[in-house]
Amino acid sequence: MIYQPLGIYKVTFPLPFRLNHVNCYAVKGTPGWWLIDAGLQREATIAGWKQFFEEQAIKPSDIKGIYLTHFHPDHYGCSGWLQKYTGAPVYIGEIDAERVRHYWKSDHYILDDLNTLFKENGMPEDILNETISSVNNLIRYTAPHAELTTLKPGQMVMIGDFKYQVILTPGHTDGHICFYNLEEGVLLSGDHLLPEISSNISLWPQTGADPDPLANFLRAIDGIRSLSCKLVLPAHGNPFSAVEERICQLEAHHKARLQEIKNYAGSGSTAYQVCKQVFRQDLSFHELRFAMAETLAHLVYLIYKGELEKFSIEGIDYFKIR
Repeated sequence: MIYQPLGIYKVTFPLPFRLNHVNCYAVKGTPGWWLIDAGLQREATIAGWKQFFEEQAIKPSDIKGIYLTHFHPDHYGCSGWLQKYTGAPVYIGEIDAERVRHYWKSDHYILDDLNTLFKENGMPEDILNETISSVNNLIRYTAPHAELTTLKPGQMVMIGDFKYQVILTPGHTDGHICFYNLEEGVLLSGDHLLPEISSNISLWPQTGADPDPLANFLRAIDGIRSLSCKLVLPAHGNPFSAVEERICQLEAHHKARLQEIKNYAGSGSTAYQVCKQVFRQDLSFHELRFAMAETLAHLVYLIYKGELEKFSIEGIDYFKIR
């Protein structure tokens, strides 16, 4: 058990990436159990859930609800299997429920849109093909799909024997949500607030996606200050209590990253050129997708701030200091 007063257990699953784990949580209440996030849909995750259920003598019918912080495969992916196994409802924020439908359930048009976005921003064709292929490989970890019930910001939900508020924290995804217990000051933070790494903030192709995700993220982490949060239970890394210190670190990180990206843009650079300057050179194609989209999120933030401008030459976009 990771936090006894609320009956919270941490259940960690391996991921086949450099970021090699995801923390899900199981909450024990008087009438049964609730789960927070699901892991990737793969055999290691299913075996891990079954092992945890066996260790805690949990029958499938004991699971009363499955709550998801956001739509990314390492959080949403195994929810369909869990729902089929337990019969429990699966809850997610209303914005990210729509993202599931758009990105994971619909003929994979996201691959075409990402291809166009990265091509227009200077990614070479051979690298582009491999990068898009890595995204396609990831989509398979989201099926079978769950039937989703949506949550609204500010809504109160019962998880175990206690009430939690649904907190909308956009940035990592447009509809990312956290679950906050006021009595204990405990935040189930998903990928919004992490102890050691900065959440990836990506610009997604603009079919319904927010045009300025970094601005959303910075507002959302500042908003956590008003909660008087005492303990954060994150999806990656260990629980932590120095919340204000961590928020300040993240704000400083993005301030420095914005200045770095602005400098690399200089008198005219593509997002891909800037990305290769900012991030290490040994990235996998999976990691390069995140790095490229994060670079774009910072570049468009600087455009909205009036510090950069964009121009195009022969169909390729360039950024330069105003």
